[in-house]
Amino acid sequence: MESFLLANQSAIYTCLFLGTLGVVALWEFVSPRRDLRASMRVRWSGNFGLLLINSGLSWMVYPGFGIGAEIIASGQGWGVLRLFEVPYWLQFLTAIVLLDLGHFGIHYLFHRVPVLWRMHRLHHTDQDFDYSTAVRFHPGEALLEHGANLGVILLVGPPMLAVMLFSLSYLLTTFWVHGNLRMPGNCDRLIRRVFVTPDMHRTHHSQAATETNSNYGGLFSCWDRLFGTYVDGPKAGHENMAIGLPEFLDQRHIRLGWMLANPWLNPQQTDQAARESGAVMR
Repeated sequence: MESFLLANQSAIYTCLFLGTLGVVALWEFVSPRRDLRASMRVRWSGNFGLLLINSGLSWMVYPGFGIGAEIIASGQGWGVLRLFEVPYWLQFLTAIVLLDLGHFGIHYLFHRVPVLWRMHRLHHTDQDFDYSTAVRFHPGEALLEHGANLGVILLVGPPMLAVMLFSLSYLLTTFWVHGNLRMPGNCDRLIRRVFVTPDMHRTHHSQAATETNSNYGGLFSCWDRLFGTYVDGPKAGHENMAIGLPEFLDQRHIRLGWMLANPWLNPQQTDQAARESGAVMR
């Protein structure tokens, strides 16, 4: 299985990426969780413009980069999992858990370290929340995050198969958790006992600071409960909650040029300019 995934990784990643994007987009069209308020044409052109820019940096490069790191770690005997003689299945499961914990920690640091937040905040300046938000990342953040993920791989020393499958699962979950999806009954409650759900992650995109700084999990929902960063839902409710950052409500911030410049913008100045121009979206 490892040799098959390694030999066909580009085709597999492309099919999963496009397939998951299509399924989530269709679900949003059939059963949206909330009405979208910003210009869909402008938002999508900006968000998917970032995808095109980042694709060469992260989407196509990182899977091989991560597997390459595992090959190096394997050859050198690096990683904490190399210190213990355990069955392969236990090593595999432990690796998946630790890789997801590493993802949680990286996301937490992007919110807590000012210089990292300036890169990450672009993701939070989206003025709506749908599957296109999943690809709204600054190229600088893409490089920093994937470098950090590489460090986690070297530290953990996971089996190659775990690296590949975790990378595949990330493609699936990133569109899922950003989906504007309505689910029947108590499905969300049942799923979030183990996994992050769209309602759980949407809370993370609230304008309320206490909600923005919560629900950092990517795959498993347990980390936020364990580290005290779990918030059940937005106080205003999912249909009425305000999405984005209060200091970046001008419509220009959903345009590609301004999105690329975001890490170097002064929030107070952009907010003042928006007020003066009257272009703030209410």
